[in-house]
Amino acid sequence: MLCFRIASKARFYPTSFRSLKTSAQILQELGKPQDGPTEVNLERPQVPVSKSNSPTRRLIPSSLSEEIPRNYELERLRVVPKLKTFYGGNPIHEENINLLNELIRRHVNLPTRIVDDKELQSTRFISFEEYRQQVQGGTRLKPVHHKELTQLLHRLRSIDPQLMPKEVTDVLKEFVTVNKEAVKVAEKTKTLDNFGRAIATAKRKASSAKVYLVKGEGEALINGKSLIEYFPKDSDRRRVVYPFQVVCQEGNFNFFSNVSGGGSTGQADATMYAIAKCLVIFNPLFKSRLYKAGLMTSDRRKVERKKPGKVKARKSPTWVKR
Repeated sequence: MLCFRIASKARFYPTSFRSLKTSAQILQELGKPQDGPTEVNLERPQVPVSKSNSPTRRLIPSSLSEEIPRNYELERLRVVPKLKTFYGGNPIHEENINLLNELIRRHVNLPTRIVDDKELQSTRFISFEEYRQQVQGGTRLKPVHHKELTQLLHRLRSIDPQLMPKEVTDVLKEFVTVNKEAVKVAEKTKTLDNFGRAIATAKRKASSAKVYLVKGEGEALINGKSLIEYFPKDSDRRRVVYPFQVVCQEGNFNFFSNVSGGGSTGQADATMYAIAKCLVIFNPLFKSRLYKAGLMTSDRRKVERKKPGKVKARKSPTWVKR
């Protein structure tokens, strides 16, 4: 009975028993000696471990230079602001204040002086609006901040110029603005030319005059003619010589005038104003006396134009009932 069951199994499963080989037979076929009992691992096959699968493998290729930042290093890098006061309300202003305070602490022992009014007017520090645009403060920059800045700048400017360091001078130049009014006054200040002449121009109504004034005996030429010949009216001649009478300088100067445009009254007044300007060039002390006489401010009045429907500038035609 037992033999029948084995034979039946062999009949139904001929390949299972006949083709089954042991591990020893497999090793003999491969030509490898069998050292001892060999166990067949019937568990789940494992992936062979290699360098490429090592958990300690680097995340980037080793061919990259060490000087080039790696991606993961770039992610970890912290961006450092250029200014130390970057996270403040007014970073550029606060940086300027820190710089000025540092200079004051560094040169606190240098002797100081009292700045005169002339220097204060000629060299002024930057205004609030200009400073706001420079530091891009917008509404965050207040007048109090500008006042704090100017106080520190005045403290640095009070250092003795002979001992003032170069770094302080360079910083002050960044915040000093040119006084346009002082420049205009300097440009308006005229002096004698190479021939010792004072030259001035003036206008009155439609007339203009250019006068050359020199030291002399009281001679006068107007467009190449004498004063009496060019201005027959006594009133016009009195206007021309009036500036010399104000400063008591009759007969001490010679003048030559080129006049054009307008009538005799306008030309006489234009010559008078030009002579007054020339006298101030010779002696600035004459200015106050000439100003009180009304000779330093030209009369800007002009003839009013005629309007349509009017007889003259403002006169209306006579009204007739019928």
